[in-house]
Amino acid sequence: MRTARLAVTLAALAALLVPSWAAAAGVFDNLVLSPRARAMGGAFVAVSDDETAIFTNPAGLAQQDKFGFYGTYVDLYGYEFLDLGSFAAAMPTGKGTIGLGARVLSVSYEGVDLENEYSVALGHGFTVMEDIHSSLSLGYSFSFYGLSFEEESVGGHDLGSASTFGIDVGVIGTLRGRTSFGFFAKNLNNPKLGDPDAEDLPQWFTAGVAYSPYGGVNTVLEMQKQDDEDLRSCFGLEMEVTDYITLRGGLQNQPDRLSVGFGTHWKGVRVDYSYTSHATLPGSHHFALGYAF
Repeated sequence: MRTARLAVTLAALAALLVPSWAAAAGVFDNLVLSPRARAMGGAFVAVSDDETAIFTNPAGLAQQDKFGFYGTYVDLYGYEFLDLGSFAAAMPTGKGTIGLGARVLSVSYEGVDLENEYSVALGHGFTVMEDIHSSLSLGYSFSFYGLSFEEESVGGHDLGSASTFGIDVGVIGTLRGRTSFGFFAKNLNNPKLGDPDAEDLPQWFTAGVAYSPYGGVNTVLEMQKQDDEDLRSCFGLEMEVTDYITLRGGLQNQPDRLSVGFGTHWKGVRVDYSYTSHATLPGSHHFALGYAF
């Protein structure tokens, strides 16, 4: 019983401390699942051009011309009881690119699983217009959300589980090869989770623009709006210093954060890392490994 009480107390403290759980429902918030995007301050909607586009802007899947997969792990704030991981894959079909993504966030204490939230997304990105000067791509995805509490989490009582579906859409366009813009809408169908007291899952809208002053350099400015929260601004910079190494940095507000990171690639293998600071909590480390055939 003492362990159960400690577990419940820990879960309550986590819900109060971790910003991503600040909403009433406290689940499936806007967590950045790509260390590349996280290193750029979360500003990625206008340059989503890898497998993780399934999470950030499915229209970016259209830019994938090879089959590839990408796995990530986030050390959230250094807390051992929090685990966040994701997997993404992209497969060109001749009529656009199909994307598959999954994420799992778990909370545990002394071997007891308190909460597990997981989602699986299936998406499609395709190009509707392209010439030597510009292009326009659209994308959509369907997400299955599941939330469960283990029976042992509160004195052996079963707190149950719930699931629902969400619909996302995205747009990416390029102008003159140097400027691109992106738009992403998450959970357009306003999905609800729980019964009988259903809670709305978070909805957010993201718009951004990217500019490449010369080859190997990207600058990105992005605005994010989630539900009733304040508008968030994100800025990111990506610079290729050699044929194999890319450096990244970024800033965002609401809350104020500074991010840095790097990526390296060789013969289809990609390794990415980012570190994100926080005003009151410890920083977060983000790791990823991918391969494109």
